[in-house]
Amino acid sequence: MWQALRDVIEPDLGESIVDLGLVRAVRAESPDITQIDITLTTPYSPHGEALTAAVRRAVSHAGLPGVEVQLVFEPAWTPYQMAEPLRALLGLPASEPQAPAQVAEPTSWRSRLRRRFTRL
Repeated sequence: MWQALRDVIEPDLGESIVDLGLVRAVRAESPDITQIDITLTTPYSPHGEALTAAVRRAVSHAGLPGVEVQLVFEPAWTPYQMAEPLRALLGLPASEPQAPAQVAEPTSWRSRLRRRFTRL
């Protein structure tokens, strides 16, 4: 089944949905039904219906009837879910950058005024 899913290409990026990390889960709900959860690179992608149809076709051509494809959007997709060769091709680091440990001080005009008047 994974080879069949690897043959499904995401239209905007031109890469396999497996290599892009768009396949979230594959579950055998029963002997006759397989549930496949996929996501999109963005919730606003116009390719949701086309990708779900392509997944259904690819899996049925592989001889697995009774596939249910569901679009999921949580957690959101990030480029760091791609396969390592794709990340390297795009020049991304091997791991996702960590959030800064310290929150930056607010710099709005109100916070600057508060700081100035608290010093007086």
